[in-house]
Amino acid sequence: MEKVDRVRTVDIRDAYRLIGECRDVGVDPALWHLRAFEGLCALIGAPNATGGEGWWRRPHQPIQPLTGYDFGLAPGARERYQAYMRENGPSADPIFCALQDLSGPLVTRTRRQLVSDAHWYRSDSQELRRLNGVDHQLTSVYRIAGGDGISVICLQRAIGERDFSPSEQRLLRFFHAELGRLIAGPLVSATEPNHETLSPRLRQTLACLLEGDSEKLVARRLKISQATTHQYVTALYRRFRVRSRAELLAYMLRRSAVRPWSLVPPER
Repeated sequence: MEKVDRVRTVDIRDAYRLIGECRDVGVDPALWHLRAFEGLCALIGAPNATGGEGWWRRPHQPIQPLTGYDFGLAPGARERYQAYMRENGPSADPIFCALQDLSGPLVTRTRRQLVSDAHWYRSDSQELRRLNGVDHQLTSVYRIAGGDGISVICLQRAIGERDFSPSEQRLLRFFHAELGRLIAGPLVSATEPNHETLSPRLRQTLACLLEGDSEKLVARRLKISQATTHQYVTALYRRFRVRSRAELLAYMLRRSAVRPWSLVPPER
């Protein structure tokens, strides 16, 4: 490895500092994503970043976005990006088409490692990037532990700027590997179980528990037996991977900031 391609110690230190800052705002997925994107743009040198979370079982299923965020896009560029995503989604992007066939818990690639210049500059996706003034892209996909959830980070450079270097690629890979271990833990994730997918009865049971009711009071309020109530509570524990009501309450309070999929970024 050439010395110029190595990741500098100072960059590793700055990456850990950025991860700590993401952890500080980890209860809100929008905040920790945006802090990560802003910090990476400064650390690696890129005008904008996009990404988020989704479901993706490669190579047989298409990507299903759950959340999408961006940093650095001008208002007009953001509108074009949102329109393209609503109409086509990431599966139409040649970069993600190429990533579909790559396996592994973490894949970090430059655009040229995935898509040839000839294919890239003829694609609809490149036309969008040209209108938005960007060209080279560095993409990282991390498979979140315990399932098919993924975290995606994409850094872009302006037209005319140089491609991402091997050391910058290694730095993003290092950062994403370290950050990824915290997702669905200290960093709240949209891939985690949530109350919106519960059956009506389980949702009612959860609401009662969140209001402080004991199992006996839940049974009385819902007019069901205590045995049935206990089954519902046990199902909630299993669903949210907790072992007690205290853990369940802490989980729900911490995860209350998770937002549904939206291409419209939160106010900054």
